[in-house]
Amino acid sequence: MTFERIDNLVTMEGFHFQAWDDRYSKGVWAALGTSELEIVTVYDLSSAGDNDMSPAMDYVFSAGWLPYVTGRTLIEAMQKLEERLALLPTDQLCRNSDWAALVRQAIEALRNAESASSTYGDLQTQIPDDLPQTFDAARAVMQPVGKERGRIR
Repeated sequence: MTFERIDNLVTMEGFHFQAWDDRYSKGVWAALGTSELEIVTVYDLSSAGDNDMSPAMDYVFSAGWLPYVTGRTLIEAMQKLEERLALLPTDQLCRNSDWAALVRQAIEALRNAESASSTYGDLQTQIPDDLPQTFDAARAVMQPVGKERGRIR
């Protein structure tokens, strides 16, 4: 079993990869990010507790193009992530692509929502609407600003 896309993003494009066991029995996470902070945001919120965790994870799982998946085992999670990456256009699997900018934008919006929530359980009111389900739909409604930061338009 090879994970060519994951390997390329980590070794050639400077992406970060992390895997962890979900403390709420979702299984094992496999995650890619253009920075460690993106992954830490999802990791922290995936174990934040029921009030904050559920809306945050609904947001993350609403988009089939985000590089965050769970599986029963590490191998299954990595395989799911590799399969998810295979659905993207090949030219998007690089640091300086619309896809990478949209991933940054989506996780930044989640991080900003977490920062804006003042009390435990308040995150639900701060989280943006669900993300577009497909990458093509995301490109149609989200506009990457430059290739390093994006903004929902």
